[in-house]
Amino acid sequence: MTKLGIEFDKEAQKKLDYQLGTRELYPYAGMWVAEALKEHGVKIAFGVPGGHIWHFIDAISRIGIKTITFLHEQNAVYCGEAYAQVSGKPAVCYATVGPGVGNAVSAVQQANLSNSPIIFLCGGHEIEHDKLYNTIQESYATELMGSISKWAQRVTYPNTIKQFLTRAFKDAQSFPKGPVIMELGISCLFTQDDVKNKVWWGLWGDHATWIPDWRGEDTAKPLSSGGNPDDIAKAVKRLYEVDKPFMIFGDGATWAEASEELTELVTLAKIPFTTRRTGRAVVSEKHDYYYRGLPPFRNEIEVMVPIGVKVGFFDGYGGGWPETIQISESADQIWTYVPTSTAIVGNPKVVARQMIDYIKANSLQPPPGRDEWIKKVQQARSEAEKRRRDKAMYYGFEHPKYKQENCMHHGYISQAIADYLEEKYASKVRIMIDGYTMSDFVMPYIKAVRPAQVLSSSEQAGIGHGVAMAMGAAFAQLEQGDRTPVLALMGDSGMGNAGLEVETAARYKLPIVYLVTENNGWMPGMKYPWYGPNWDALGDQDVMGNEWEGSIQMGQERKPAMRWDKIARELGCYGEMVDRHENFTAALDRCFQAAEKGQPAVLNCMMDIQLVNKAVTSPVYCLMYAHLPWVDIPQRGKRARRAIWGKPGKFEGLVDMPKMATADPWEPLTEDEMKP
Repeated sequence: MTKLGIEFDKEAQKKLDYQLGTRELYPYAGMWVAEALKEHGVKIAFGVPGGHIWHFIDAISRIGIKTITFLHEQNAVYCGEAYAQVSGKPAVCYATVGPGVGNAVSAVQQANLSNSPIIFLCGGHEIEHDKLYNTIQESYATELMGSISKWAQRVTYPNTIKQFLTRAFKDAQSFPKGPVIMELGISCLFTQDDVKNKVWWGLWGDHATWIPDWRGEDTAKPLSSGGNPDDIAKAVKRLYEVDKPFMIFGDGATWAEASEELTELVTLAKIPFTTRRTGRAVVSEKHDYYYRGLPPFRNEIEVMVPIGVKVGFFDGYGGGWPETIQISESADQIWTYVPTSTAIVGNPKVVARQMIDYIKANSLQPPPGRDEWIKKVQQARSEAEKRRRDKAMYYGFEHPKYKQENCMHHGYISQAIADYLEEKYASKVRIMIDGYTMSDFVMPYIKAVRPAQVLSSSEQAGIGHGVAMAMGAAFAQLEQGDRTPVLALMGDSGMGNAGLEVETAARYKLPIVYLVTENNGWMPGMKYPWYGPNWDALGDQDVMGNEWEGSIQMGQERKPAMRWDKIARELGCYGEMVDRHENFTAALDRCFQAAEKGQPAVLNCMMDIQLVNKAVTSPVYCLMYAHLPWVDIPQRGKRARRAIWGKPGKFEGLVDMPKMATADPWEPLTEDEMKP
């Protein structure tokens, strides 16, 4: 027998067979990490390995949990966030000490804002060198991430690992859900032989304040509760007194897995509804009572019922709400700036069932005016869908610019995507929203039919997350036996941020289509309303075309027309470029065909660079750009500022000018509009 080039006979080999633990560290702390994860039903973990964490990463693998290795820690956590949202289970992510922890911060913050349950395991330096700043990769994850997590714990003693991780799973899944940080440093992972000799070890045993499977078969499940019966009765009675109620389903409804109950409730009570963020399609958007957003006659709504909704910046917080019945699993998300007649703290699934039972027990029937209210909402929905389609088709094939130029309109491809997904996949494809400009155009066109189908960066409003979040959704689907491709709607800046990570998708043969809307980088459409076509409102050294130390300036843009499709092919993906509307659907279909065969695809779409998210000329952006001199900004910026801020007492001198209307963000610019 030969090992390492040395000859051994059987007797000699026997002498090398030592008991486990005589020539290696055994048992070791990493094993207890792995055992705790296994107890909570973990099947997969996402991260980037490193020397400080090999102890538990290898143990995780050896116990049978699949480890997914990323190129960057940030993307591993983004992947975990989407995995949690689609699977409904906590995601396990890991990173080493120092740069690994630092790289993950942005993604942990996003998971905290989206209330996604993540167990983030990270390394730590040796405690003996605390605050000396003379050891390798010194960092303090608990301090760094304490404000962006539900709980951040530095685990010092190995016999506390299992109880801390058991609590971590409980806390991460308690609503509002969120990330929990477990810092497992060198001092914890390598000290068990020493601390075994301490007196207190004999008191607590191998695992202090921990018992296996503390809830039996329910150990891995989140805790939940129902609403106060008196509040249930009050809310239901009020809903049956008014003709015009309206419901909004948010993230909390999806986390509660309340689809069946909420579908029955809106059907039984005949209440129209809309959906928000991860809550989209917790009741199918093909339901007869669904309306995208709020109807144009929202002032007629008598009672609003947000269920599991984070009423924040994008939801008109601080004003405009009618009488409201709030339902949330946590008092933390019962909002004090909403006029509330009843507040119910309870799991949406349980509360909806309580409401249904009350309606049936009391044989309640919707009031006479409810049918007319439903018809009015349905008519408005039909008219809105027709307007959107007609507008998309006009800018697709009738507008003169797109007949002549090789570029595409975000509005047209939004409708084309929706049509393709409905025809080919019955609108079941999960979609990551990433690109800034595309996100504004596409959202009204998407039709979602299952929970956690439309994912985004939530209030983080970042970019680049979509590359890895698409992977998280794909991993969760594959775990459920679902090979439906995932669609990531990327901007080119998001691809610049995280695009190389498509190699990871290719390595694991994930069924993903990355659709990239290429428009020259960091929102170049911004220059047309606010800076001028060459970024003229900037300093001369930054104006496009000028030279600075021998380099040609691009303003706030980058090299135009990047070929993401070619880059993707080098990384193992299918890649294709399209720049004409008439070729778009066929190219999209080829990409989906590749994804179905296990090869991620990148469809590089050359867009009209003059188009931009309509928010750029909204009141908020007008305020952000209020510092730019009036004489320097182009006509579209002038029109926006005059329309929004041109009131008596605001921006002296504007009130003497004629009233201006903001431009339609769908319409390409004229030459005059580009001038100051």
